[in-house]
Amino acid sequence: MKNINYIIGLFLLSLLLVACKDSEPFLYDEDSNGAYFDYEYENEFEKRVDFGDYIIGDPDTVIVTLKVKLLGYLMDEARTLAVKTKDIEGYEPVDVTIGKVVFANKEYEKQIEVKVKRPQVEDVTYAVCIYLDGSGDIGTGVVGKNEINLFVTESYVMPDTWSDIERYQGAWSKEKQKFLVRLTADNEYYSKLFDITGIPDNKANIALNSSAVNALLANETEVNAALEFPIMKETDEPAYTEPYFWAEYEDILGFFRSNKFCRFIGMLGGATTNNVAALFASEEARAKMEEEAENFHRDDVYYMLNRYYDYAKQGLPISEYRNLCWVEIKNAGNYKMRIPYWWEDPDNLGTAEIVKKYFGEYDAEKYQFMLKQVMKKDGAENFVAASIFPFVYDKENGTYVWDDSEFGKNRLAGEQRLKECYKIVKAANDRLSKFDIPSLPAEELE
Repeated sequence: MKNINYIIGLFLLSLLLVACKDSEPFLYDEDSNGAYFDYEYENEFEKRVDFGDYIIGDPDTVIVTLKVKLLGYLMDEARTLAVKTKDIEGYEPVDVTIGKVVFANKEYEKQIEVKVKRPQVEDVTYAVCIYLDGSGDIGTGVVGKNEINLFVTESYVMPDTWSDIERYQGAWSKEKQKFLVRLTADNEYYSKLFDITGIPDNKANIALNSSAVNALLANETEVNAALEFPIMKETDEPAYTEPYFWAEYEDILGFFRSNKFCRFIGMLGGATTNNVAALFASEEARAKMEEEAENFHRDDVYYMLNRYYDYAKQGLPISEYRNLCWVEIKNAGNYKMRIPYWWEDPDNLGTAEIVKKYFGEYDAEKYQFMLKQVMKKDGAENFVAASIFPFVYDKENGTYVWDDSEFGKNRLAGEQRLKECYKIVKAANDRLSKFDIPSLPAEELE
């Protein structure tokens, strides 16, 4: 029994010692009264600051924290620790500020804040030794742990792997590095351009290129013109927004689309942000615009019809379509068609049956004919292609409702508008006998 009590006693004593170890610093002896920098490895006694890593906000100072611990018993009174600096031979001195360091009663560890001022000259390494000299209330503690060398610079160096992303971001420069950090609001933006295996992330790089190009081409400034980013190919699908100079050429090229922008630049042999405006203004570009104008217009109409399909599927009323996307359909144009959502009826709402009752089976040439006939009556400047089929997808109930927006010169809505369009198309087709358009009894068209 005595042995068991002895063992239990030893166990409880060990727990007590562990608890004391957690609550007090290591005790060398009762007379110890020293401080030391609390780092384990030799390389931790050298600290480095590169202001090139702190572009956001252009700080004049950066704070470096240093860990310090005390030896000996915990004291009941506050004590000061003298922390001083001295030059390091062979280096320009660093301008640092260290406030008064005070250990409160029972306090045995803390972090010292060192305010480091930005160097006056880039690409020069400055240095200072920060040391504990023992002249305060607290002496020095552990040999070899009383000094820390701080090296400071402001440098901008091209990453070794920049060549892996150069096709997206163009040639590296110090100015571009600063621009991208500020654009992304992230000093570490570069690491996010690669996946975990170190391969360039295509999506992330195109997104960054798009943001950079959009920012630089939003308006004309000398600063922007000094930065050079490549305009990506159409197949890369960059999300470019309209550049400041596009409006000058809209009468020929039509409304801005990112893929159209990329395609036209490709036709001109490529461009970067710092020369694209001049390229557009060239005689070569003007001749190419006139040569390709009709092709771009046909693409715009096809783009519009695709957007209208999407708007219908989203449940938007037709009255909103024109503000979202509108391209004039020309009577003499020959366009690529997209089957209307209501004629295809992919969600089985029952609209295909109604549309076929009036116009029969879908045919691209027939649909183009229908659009042009109704457009003649409405006037090209007022015509909205989707208004031939005045339905709205009621997604909440999974069915369709008639669109009550008034369209055309007669300002008809819903089913009445559909019947009006049928009469226009039927009359024109009867004169030409081009397409299979069903004949409906007069009473059904009232």
